[in-house]
Amino acid sequence: MWHLPTIRAIAATTPEGKILLVARPSSRAGEVLTVEPSVERVVFAPHYKDRLKGAREVIDFWRICRREKPRAVWILEKIGRPAMAAALAGVPERRGFGLGHSSQEQWLNTGPYLPRAMRPAHRLDKLKAFEAAHGLSVASREPELKLDPKALAAVKALYGDRPGPWLVLGLGASEPARTWPAERFAATAAALSDLFGTVFWVGGPQEGEAARAAIGDLPGNVVACDLPLDQSAALIALSAGFLGNDSGPLNVAAAVGTPAVGLMGTSPVPAYSRWLTILDAGTARISDITVKQAVAAVRERFLAESWGNSHA
Repeated sequence: MWHLPTIRAIAATTPEGKILLVARPSSRAGEVLTVEPSVERVVFAPHYKDRLKGAREVIDFWRICRREKPRAVWILEKIGRPAMAAALAGVPERRGFGLGHSSQEQWLNTGPYLPRAMRPAHRLDKLKAFEAAHGLSVASREPELKLDPKALAAVKALYGDRPGPWLVLGLGASEPARTWPAERFAATAAALSDLFGTVFWVGGPQEGEAARAAIGDLPGNVVACDLPLDQSAALIALSAGFLGNDSGPLNVAAAVGTPAVGLMGTSPVPAYSRWLTILDAGTARISDITVKQAVAAVRERFLAESWGNSHA
């Protein structure tokens, strides 16, 4: 989500107005960017964990470059393997962050590169600096994710009869330190039942069981952890608001223009979007955020901004 403005700016410099995006399968970019006009196609490059992972990733990207024959490769990261593979494949123009990493810079040929001093900076700050250095025009950091009309129609068919306004709770997170307990989400949903007619719980399939256990017989709550990613994004876009962990669904909420409250733990995310506010306990521990605080954060924004369904 954070990279979309940069991707669009790069695409705007090409005669076609489009790019070929190479991403990890775990990003699920093929699902999320189905109707993104600046992305012609998504090609996946696997992530390996064995002893030969470095060599295998270089070979994989070399094969992609030899097959696709790109005029240029833009690497929005510090890693050197794609730069090496692109150079070995004879890609004429190779750009990347640099950041003083010789493993990447020695294979790049089109600067300028970001300075070593920027290594600790947040990804968004690196993207801004990279855009400025390469003359990319980015008017807004808002991702403004484009939604597949088929996904929107599917969600409306599934849940269109559910009373509104809708609230989405995002359970998933990449690590325990970023995960708020499911029981607290349930308590928050109960405390906000006067504002929301239906509360949807989203996350990966592994969160579905925890969601159902936490909900119990709480009325008006629906587990939607089995939705495909494009339909999950559509559900979030059609809802009045979002409350969730520091994870993909939180960034999707901001990207589709749904007011979102992010529960932050060890790695607070900058408020890059006007739709996103951050809630933490001031201790860098997400477990210290209370139900009372979460309820207050959602209620305050709901009343102040007059949240309503269908931001899509």
